[in-house]
Amino acid sequence: MQQITGREAAVAVLNDPRFVVPPVPPGASGIAWLRATVGRFSSGPAHDRRRALAVAVLDAVPPATLRTGGGHPVTVLARALGIAEPVMDLVRDVAQAYQPGTGDESRADAAVDRLVTILGGRHDEPTAALIGVLTQACDATATLIERARHRPVDEVLHADPPVRATRRQAQVATTVGRVTVQAGEVVLVGLAGGPAFGAGPRRCPGWDHALALVAGALARDSPSVHEGTPDTAPGTGRD
Repeated sequence: MQQITGREAAVAVLNDPRFVVPPVPPGASGIAWLRATVGRFSSGPAHDRRRALAVAVLDAVPPATLRTGGGHPVTVLARALGIAEPVMDLVRDVAQAYQPGTGDESRADAAVDRLVTILGGRHDEPTAALIGVLTQACDATATLIERARHRPVDEVLHADPPVRATRRQAQVATTVGRVTVQAGEVVLVGLAGGPAFGAGPRRCPGWDHALALVAGALARDSPSVHEGTPDTAPGTGRD
């Protein structure tokens, strides 16, 4: 898989409507249902509608309130969203297989179905949006907190972002910088050098919430929140 590196080229791809998120197959339950129902893996009007649902979830939580809670980022965010039952382990099980082909899907299936039950029992877009927000706050934010314990946050985001790349599929043949991309080809778009939270219409809608979670964890100088959580793999962009 070819890589698009450098901030200028990456931002150009992320703003180019000719590059879309690779589609995922439909699913009636489990992780396949989640991928097929969240904005992260959608395009066009479906993405716009589902992204708006995720933004509404985030809008219900002022970022400043995330600076005061303790624990893993998922625990803090879930508490702020009014979710009383512990969900961190379930969200971790979802996160490890959120990107197709990256983890144990049977474990993720069970976790998604349990989360749906906890969140009201409906396999619908609002429920998927809520699970998606929690999932995207999981490994990447915890990794950012760990790295920021040793270096300034801005430096980490610029040089060593927790999500190193995101995937895009070219709809037409084109050239980006010195890279020639064929129609239908999937490329990895590097997020180091400035676009750590993405760019363009799919920029991570929760970037200020993520930074609030980081600031709160660093201010408390809490023990590691990332123990036992694998580093985020390339291609798990947060859009």
